[in-house]
Amino acid sequence: MDSFFKKIKHFIQNRFILFGIFLIVFILIQYCFYGTLLPSTETKDLWFYSGIFMVLFSILFIDPYYTSPKNVITNTIPLLLVFLAIKNSFSNILFWWVALVLLLLILIASITALALADKENSELHWKNKLALKLKNIVVIIGQGRFLYSAVFLYFLLSYYTIQNIYTVLQFIIWFFILSINPKKLHASFSSSNMRIKSDQIGEIFGVQSKKIFLVKLFGDKNSIQKFDIVEFRYSMQDINDSVISGIVFDTYLLNQEKWAKVLQLDISKNNEKKLDKNIVYKLKDNPERDKKLKINDLVGVVIEGSTIGKIKFEYSKKSDDLQEGDLLELNVGDKRLFYQVIGCSTEKEKLEARNETGFIEGEAIQLGEWQEEMLSFQKFGWVPSINTPIFKANTSDINIPTLTYPLYKLGVIPNTSLPSVINLKDAISHHIALLGITGSGKSFITQKIIGNLAHDTRIICIDFTGEWKKKFSATEFKLINKDNIVAYLAERNSKVGIFELPALSNTTDVLKETQQFLENLFNYAKNQYDANSPIKAALVLEEAHTITPETSFLGEMGDYSSNKALVNKMTQVALQGRKYGVGLLVIAQRTANVSKTVLTQCNTVICFQAFDETSFSFLGNYVGKDMVQTLPNLKKYHAVVAGKGMKANMPMIVDLTR
Repeated sequence: MDSFFKKIKHFIQNRFILFGIFLIVFILIQYCFYGTLLPSTETKDLWFYSGIFMVLFSILFIDPYYTSPKNVITNTIPLLLVFLAIKNSFSNILFWWVALVLLLLILIASITALALADKENSELHWKNKLALKLKNIVVIIGQGRFLYSAVFLYFLLSYYTIQNIYTVLQFIIWFFILSINPKKLHASFSSSNMRIKSDQIGEIFGVQSKKIFLVKLFGDKNSIQKFDIVEFRYSMQDINDSVISGIVFDTYLLNQEKWAKVLQLDISKNNEKKLDKNIVYKLKDNPERDKKLKINDLVGVVIEGSTIGKIKFEYSKKSDDLQEGDLLELNVGDKRLFYQVIGCSTEKEKLEARNETGFIEGEAIQLGEWQEEMLSFQKFGWVPSINTPIFKANTSDINIPTLTYPLYKLGVIPNTSLPSVINLKDAISHHIALLGITGSGKSFITQKIIGNLAHDTRIICIDFTGEWKKKFSATEFKLINKDNIVAYLAERNSKVGIFELPALSNTTDVLKETQQFLENLFNYAKNQYDANSPIKAALVLEEAHTITPETSFLGEMGDYSSNKALVNKMTQVALQGRKYGVGLLVIAQRTANVSKTVLTQCNTVICFQAFDETSFSFLGNYVGKDMVQTLPNLKKYHAVVAGKGMKANMPMIVDLTR
């Protein structure tokens, strides 16, 4: 029953059907009162019926597209000329003068509105403000429903009495004509299309690359917003039989008209849907469909300037929650590629003449395809096409196997379940550096690494702050010095060895004692070296600038050349230990203060938040210039990791939070 009434409603909302209904009513009234199907050729009848006919015609076919003073001028001039020609037909000359003056005023106001409009100035300029006010007035007053209603009422009341039933019927018909809402009318005769016709929002005028369609919105569709779901049939030869689903990616004003960019998200064969070609239809809410299209995860589209290693994208997300380090995904053919956000900036796009629109341009480096068996990403050797949709990655479908030593889950890609895996044996044997400002998380992750390394590696911490022994229970560590280091190593127990320095400064005495300690350690490792079973020791250098300082930061230490020689010798001893199973774990706040000879031998780097230019310059060789730019913005316990010990073959931002 509801369907029947909907079809009836759809039928009577057809502008051609309505025109026919009112025409039949006029003919029947004329026949009932005067016995003829058509009115007489008397002036009063011609003007009376012309007035009511033009009211009807304007509402049904003209007013829906009546938007500017130009329309008013084309409507007013013919009526003005006719009034001049029929002056003698008016019994009341005063009404003629009033009507003529009003028409002239409407015409002058329309011309003035057009003349004042100044595209060279802003909307707040007095000319444009006055032009807009005049436009709003003349567009309303100058509509056919008002102008021709005045003509109809004058001749009706001039030649017929109000008590006449004929007059009353004409009033009623005029009232019903004025009550018609032209925005709800259509021109479709098919009841099967009545839903989709009401959902039409605009027409496709062009295509930007492959995925973005330019749509000129219909004048009465002002409620269209970003992320509205749409579908359309685009009449290109290769996709002529397919229905395209997408979203409103952006809306903007161009030459006082509203336009939209529609992003294609899906394409399917669906010949059952009767969609007009090149017409875009808004779809109703459907959570299941939105989930399939990943509307809430859409981040933006690839834009020009992208390369194989780094993409640029126009940011557009329903929930504004994207952050540096977040993982993105997109498809290139059947490949699922992952990228990591490293930065963004604001940009503006030139549309036409003085029209501009702003947007956010994001940057993300390619991590590649996730290889489950390798626990890492593998690079993909090509760049995605412009306007390829990009989504915030959902990694819940990826299985992560259980890790066993020496593999260790250092952290995860921010806001995902994908691990950043480090091979602790490789990391220590080829030296590892932890860099970053105080409080960024260095000591925390160092403890975690030490705890796992103790599985089969002797841990020796050089401590000049007295803090290391506070991190272990009395049964977990042993204090050692330059004289008993050999005995400690020979015991091969699992206790952490702590070598305490007397002062937090690189004085000559401290340097000498440290150098002797390292020499004893190195000589023991060298003498006991067995290629099949090295001693496996990890030397932890906390505040490395004190132990292996850069020579330019030696300070006031008396004999500069002698101390420099000590530092150089100590550095060489530390590095040569690698050959005999002694690896380094270097911890430093600023790379500027640490011996570059030591740092350059660290083949794995975990870099937390940093601000100094020296660190940026040095780390650029390890993690690349793009990743270096992320260091000042890193959150606590977030770090850029790279190097031989990492399973991934490229630098990435990792969340090390526990």
